[in-house]
Amino acid sequence: MMNAISDRFIGIASLSGTTLTVTSVTEGTLYVGSVITTSNDNAFTSATITAFGTGSGGTGTYTVSSTSKSLSSTTVSGAAPSSNSYFRLDSQLHPNMTIDADSSNSYILKFRDNFGHASGTLYGYIVFSYNNTTKYLTAKKRYSYTYTCSTTCVEKHTPDSSFAAADYYVNYSNGVYKLVKSVSSATPIYLFNAPLTVTLPTDFNPLSTSYSIDPAAPFTYSATSAPSYVEGTSGDVYKRFGTNYKTQVASPGTNTSTETAANTQLAAIKSAGVKLRYDTSVYAAFRKALLANTLVSASITDGTPGQNMVPYVWFTNERDSSNVYHPFMVIVTYENQSSPNGLIDIASPPGASGCTGWCRTRLSNLDYKVLRIPMKDYGTVSSAVTENSIMDTIGTLWSDVTNTQSKDVYNYASKADNGILVNGAVTFPAYNNQLGFSQAYSELSPYGCHVGQGGGGPHCHADSYRSSWPFGIYNATDYSGKTHPPLIGFGYDGVALFGAYLSDYSTMLGYNTLDSFGGHNHSSIGYHYHAHTMTGTTSSNISYTLHILMKGAYIGLVNSVPCFNSASSSCTGQILNKFTYGN
Repeated sequence: MMNAISDRFIGIASLSGTTLTVTSVTEGTLYVGSVITTSNDNAFTSATITAFGTGSGGTGTYTVSSTSKSLSSTTVSGAAPSSNSYFRLDSQLHPNMTIDADSSNSYILKFRDNFGHASGTLYGYIVFSYNNTTKYLTAKKRYSYTYTCSTTCVEKHTPDSSFAAADYYVNYSNGVYKLVKSVSSATPIYLFNAPLTVTLPTDFNPLSTSYSIDPAAPFTYSATSAPSYVEGTSGDVYKRFGTNYKTQVASPGTNTSTETAANTQLAAIKSAGVKLRYDTSVYAAFRKALLANTLVSASITDGTPGQNMVPYVWFTNERDSSNVYHPFMVIVTYENQSSPNGLIDIASPPGASGCTGWCRTRLSNLDYKVLRIPMKDYGTVSSAVTENSIMDTIGTLWSDVTNTQSKDVYNYASKADNGILVNGAVTFPAYNNQLGFSQAYSELSPYGCHVGQGGGGPHCHADSYRSSWPFGIYNATDYSGKTHPPLIGFGYDGVALFGAYLSDYSTMLGYNTLDSFGGHNHSSIGYHYHAHTMTGTTSSNISYTLHILMKGAYIGLVNSVPCFNSASSSCTGQILNKFTYGN
C-alpha cells in the first residue's frame, strides 16, 4: 500500500490556462501580484507574470500557466487593519509579510515581516487606497511594527508620524514598484481575482459567524524550541541518546546515512520477532515523508523558511522488566505545517488573554515535541470506554465536562493531541473542550486547524481535503491510479490514518465499510483509520458536512503500551527515556 502515501505537502495541481478577470478592490479579496521571496527585506519586484497586470494589457483578462504553489507566491490579499477603507497588502504564500515602503531607497515597495519574531530591524507596512476608475493605487498611511517579549510577545502597529509619502502613487518601471509624488508618474494597476480556493469553506463556518475583529493574541517565543537548540550533534535531541540509536539522528532532515541506519534498525526489529501492526516498509515510508517537510511559508512567528518541520524520526526496540520488546517510532516535530496555515481566515478562533480586552489566536510559533508511536500490535478494543481504562488516569474530554453526556467514541478521548499528520502537525479529537464539534464553532482554519489558548503550532480537528484546495496534505493527485487512499498520519495508539474515500474512486479497496471508530481491516493491511465525512447539525438545526480525521477515542489497545502518554507514575526519568532514546 505504500504507493498510496502522500509525499507532498503543498498542493501542486496544475492551473495551466487559468483565466484571471479584472476586479475592483474589496477587503479580503485575493489579487495576483508579483513573485514573493522569503527574505524579510526583499524588493517587491516583477518576475514570472506581469506585476498586478500593469499597463494597457490589464484591461481585460489575463491568462497564467502555473501551479498552485507558484500562483500563491504571486498573490496578495487586501486586509483592512482598521475601520477605514484603506487596506494593507499581505502575501498569500508568506502571510506574516506585508508590503512596506523603503524610505531610504526611493520608496521602493518591499515585503517585510509584520507578524513575527523578526531578526534585526523592525519595519512596518503601508495602507493603500485604490481608485477603481483610474486604477491608481495610492499610499495613505504607514504603521510601524514593534513588539515586546517576556513569556509572550505583544505586537503593536502604530501610526508612523514621520511617513512622508502619504498620498504618493504606485509606479511600476524596470521591474520595480515604488511610490512617486506626481500623479503623472502613476502607473495604472489592474487587479485580478486569483483562482485560488483559499477562503473558509461553508462547512467550517456553518452558522455564518461574522469575522472576529478582535486583535491577535500575543505570540510565544521560546529559545528552547529553536532549531539551533534542538538540532545538530550538540543539540538537545542528540545529546539524550546512548550509543544504540545515535546513528539514526546524526543529521537532521532528509539524509541518506540516517535513512540507512533507520532501515537497519527496522530490519533488526523485524528479525527480533515482534508482531508489528504494519510491515516495516510502512514505517520507513512514513519516516521519509515526515522528514521531507521543510517550511516554505513565512507563516510561523519564529520560523525560518527552509527549516526542517520534522528534524528527526528514529526507531527503538527496548525490553521491559519482563524482557518483552516494545518497538516505537519516535518523532520530533515543531508541530506546524509547511505551508500557509490559514489562521488569518478563521471566523472565530479560540479566545485568549494577555492583551487589552479580548484576543484571538491567529499567530503560531514553533513548539518542540517528542512523540512515540507504538509499532507493536497490542490489539484493538471493542469498547474504548471500558478497555482503555488508562485514559481515566490521563484524563479525557468527558472527564472535563462530566455528567453532560454518556461516554462514547467522541468524548472518551484525549484532552489534547491524539495523533500526528504526515506534515508534522498534530491532530486533536473532532470535539472541542465544550464537547461539541469544533467545526460547528467556526473556530477552524480552511485546513481544519487552529492554535489553542496556550500558543504553539496549529493542531487539527478536521480533515481539510477538497480536490481544489491548494495547501492540503493530500489532494486528487493522490488517488489517480491508486488502489487505496493515501496514508496521512498515525494515531498515538499506533493505528495508521488514511485519507477519505471519494465517490469518484468507489472501486478502491475497503470502500464504504468503516466502523464506529472510523476505521476497518481489509486486504491484509491491518486495522487502520480513515478520514471520513458525516452529517452534522448545529444547535439551530443547520446541517453541514463534518470532515473527520479521528473521532477521538483510540481503538488501539493502549493499556499495555509502556509509558503511554507518560500516564504511569513509574514511567519517568530513566525508564521513560529508555523507550524513547535507548540506553
